[in-house]
Amino acid sequence: MKKENRKQFLNDNWRLTTLNFKYGSTGVVRIYDKRNNRTNYYAGGGGYDKQGTCLGLLITDLLNNEIKKLKSSEFYGLTHWNTKTKKQQKNSSKHTKSYLDGACGFNSMERILNKIGFELKYICESRTSTTYYLDSK
Repeated sequence: MKKENRKQFLNDNWRLTTLNFKYGSTGVVRIYDKRNNRTNYYAGGGGYDKQGTCLGLLITDLLNNEIKKLKSSEFYGLTHWNTKTKKQQKNSSKHTKSYLDGACGFNSMERILNKIGFELKYICESRTSTTYYLDSK
């Protein structure tokens, strides 16, 4: 993604420039935006990286065209699924559905975000939340 496109993306999605991962009492992790509004990116259950799952859902939803440009063999958690042949592929194609499995780890999702041209800057952490600032590289 070109620098001006990244800047435009952040302008269009200004509420998501601050990502607050809140941990609920029931074990659910959800991303809240800059205005402390709930987003649709959440994960529950146990035994996997819920914070990474939330970030993976956000990237898959908002930056899907960019993850289609990446090779799945180079990024852990990235899958290009061909809906016609019912097989995984290294590269995206016409019949491919691309998505991220953030349960493999927050660092893997952050690495993909960095490759696309964005970075997460750590702001603060409390017992019930962790906050990052989303910025263009």
